[in-house]
Amino acid sequence: MRYEPFRLERYFAATEFTTPHLLAVSDCETRSVGDLLALEPDARERLMALGLGYTESEGSEELRIAAAARYGRATVDDVLVHATAVEVIHTTFRALLEPGDRVVVQMPAYQALRSAADVAGAEVVPWWGRPGAGWAPDLDELDGLLAAAPTRMLVMNSPHNPTGWHADEPTLRAILDRAEARGVRVFCDEAYRGTEPGGTPTPSAADLSESALALGLVSKGLGLPGLRTGWLVTRDAEARKRVAGYKDFTSICGSAPSEFLAALALRHADRILGETRRLLDRNLELLTAFMERRQDHFTWTAPAAGPVTFPRLRSPEVWAGAETFCDRARFEAGVLLAPGALFGSPEDLFSSRARAAATSVRIGFGRASFPRALAAFDDWLG
Repeated sequence: MRYEPFRLERYFAATEFTTPHLLAVSDCETRSVGDLLALEPDARERLMALGLGYTESEGSEELRIAAAARYGRATVDDVLVHATAVEVIHTTFRALLEPGDRVVVQMPAYQALRSAADVAGAEVVPWWGRPGAGWAPDLDELDGLLAAAPTRMLVMNSPHNPTGWHADEPTLRAILDRAEARGVRVFCDEAYRGTEPGGTPTPSAADLSESALALGLVSKGLGLPGLRTGWLVTRDAEARKRVAGYKDFTSICGSAPSEFLAALALRHADRILGETRRLLDRNLELLTAFMERRQDHFTWTAPAAGPVTFPRLRSPEVWAGAETFCDRARFEAGVLLAPGALFGSPEDLFSSRARAAATSVRIGFGRASFPRALAAFDDWLG
C-alpha cells in the first residue's frame, strides 16, 4: 500500500515532547481523569467496577447516547464510535471510496483529510481557501470543482484547522446544497464544533443533510486527546453499515475505560466547552495584541472559531522561508510552531495559494500555558 508519510505527526514526534513552549498544538487545555470523575458523584465507583472485556463494536450505548445528544436530528443509531478520530477518516474513506473516484478537499488541511483519500486510490483535488479573505473558500470555485465527473466526495473542515475559518449556518447550507445538487457526498470534520464564540455551535452537517458524514471527537474542545475516542455521525444507514464493516478490520471496538470517560465528559460538555471558550477568549486577546504589535512580521486574520490560527510571514525571504523560521524559533527560543507547508501538498507547488500557505505558520492558543509560550516567542522576535 502506498502512502505519503504523515508529515505533521512526524514533525511532532521529533519535537513536541522536547520543546519547552508549545505554540503549534491544536488541542485545548487537557483535563485529568480526576477532573472527569468529579463531575458525577458515583463516577469513581462505576469506573472501578468497569469490566475490561470487549466493548460493543458500534460503541457503548452510554457513549452513543451522550454523543447523539450533541446533535439536532441525529439519533443514537446514527453514531458509530471509533477508537480514534483519525480512524474515522480512514475507515470512512476506505469503505465509501473506490480507486479513481474524484475527491475535492478543502485546503490547507489536516493531512489525514487528503492522504486517507489518496490511500483509498482516489484522485484528490484541492479546493484552496483565499489567504486574503481569512482563508475562506470560494463557493463559485466549488461549483466548478464539483461539476467534474466522477466527483464522489467533498471533504471540508469547520471550524477549520489550521486557519480558524468557520462556516456559519448559511454558508454550510450553501456548501451542502451545491454538493447534493451534483450527487456529491460531504464529509465534514467537526473536531472544533462547540468552540464557536457565544456558545451556540453551528448545526452539524449531519443534521442538515441526510447523506452527509460528520466527524466528532473528544480530543480538541473537550481537551481529552488521551482518550483517543471519536465517532462518525450520519443519517445514511447504508453508508454507516459499510463503514462499520470496514472497521472490523481496524480497531473492531474501543477501549472500555476511554468510552466510559468520554461518555462522562459528553454529558457535561456544555460546562467543559464553556470553560474552554473562556480560556480561548482570554488567550485570543493576548494574541490579538501580539499581532497588532508584530505587523512588521505577520499578516493575520483573527480566527472565527477554534483554537488555531494561521498568520503569514510578511517577509519570508528574510528568514529563508517559514520552515527555517520555525526551526530558529525552536532552537533559539524553545518555541514550537508548525510550518504551513505541513498543511499543503508536496505536489501542489505552483498554486499561489499553496505558496501562501507555505509561508504561514500554525499557532495554537487553546492551552493555559499559552501566555508563557507567547511571551517567549515575543521576546525572541526582539
